Amino acid sequence: MNRWLGLVAAELLKIGRRRLTWGLLAVLLLISIQHGRNLRTELLDYRQAQTSGVGRFGQGVSPEVAAATEANLSRRMSLSGFLNELWVITDMWGLFAVIILACIQAGEESDQGTGRTLLIRGVPRLAWPAAKLAALLAAAGLAWIVLALANLPIGLWTQTQAIGHVDLSVFNLQRWTDHALLLVRSWLTTTPYLAFAIAAATLARGAGPALALGLGARFVEGGSIVVGAVLIGMESMGSSATHALYRVWAPLHVISFEWSAEVIQTWGHPSWVQPFSPTAAGETTLPLPSPFFDSPLLAILVLLGWTGLWLAWATSSLQRRDVCA
Repeated sequence: MNRWLGLVAAELLKIGRRRLTWGLLAVLLLISIQHGRNLRTELLDYRQAQTSGVGRFGQGVSPEVAAATEANLSRRMSLSGFLNELWVITDMWGLFAVIILACIQAGEESDQGTGRTLLIRGVPRLAWPAAKLAALLAAAGLAWIVLALANLPIGLWTQTQAIGHVDLSVFNLQRWTDHALLLVRSWLTTTPYLAFAIAAATLARGAGPALALGLGARFVEGGSIVVGAVLIGMESMGSSATHALYRVWAPLHVISFEWSAEVIQTWGHPSWVQPFSPTAAGETTLPLPSPFFDSPLLAILVLLGWTGLWLAWATSSLQRRDVCA
């Protein structure tokens, strides 16, 4: 056990010394800042449109639509609204960042020959990918904490731009607890992606191919989300035009990392469609046709199963190849 913990500590040290680690964290912070700036710009544009009748792109905007849009933006720019959008940033861009870091961290072991050295010295083949996963998950957790703390002043600034002062009255212990749990769930759902990146690096035996596999798989999931946003909507409305495509797509997507992560992050209330109307009418949630599930427990089991599979694959790949030669 002490030897394995030593491996984890060594991996954390390498992660901390990488310029890439701090560069990716800086990019994520800049994305959060830019998100607040974009909301401010849009708010000011629609405030002006209430008097001029001209939108941000020169289009005509009725005073009613301009007022409704401003109200919606002000709600989103409140501290609670802005922090609730944080998980979208961390889940989307943060996930890309940790996949890149994991692929480089694991793939360079083959490029530089350090993985072979460790195995020659008797490190168990399962301990090597497990230590990498534990270290990468710990590093991702620290990054999530930094992002959460950094977004507090950004959220206060955005709220001030919207209403002219800081208002903390909407926050209580329950809201802070819910927000913390949201970030914890978002962080934990990175686990199977990190395990997949490690397995890809072990299989590809190089950082470059591992990066292509890791990011490629995420882009495939992204494409599946776009396709699903159309198919599940039409299926919910009873359309038969795409039913055959839905029957093929749905069982594949439901076992993906993304769907289980969605269920866990929303804790059993996944939503595919958000309203495009500027009126603050509330979120639109479509029913989930079979075989979709909304059970957090089942989603956790699915992600744990994927994580175990990728660790077993990485171990098996190390055992099949003569990595010590």
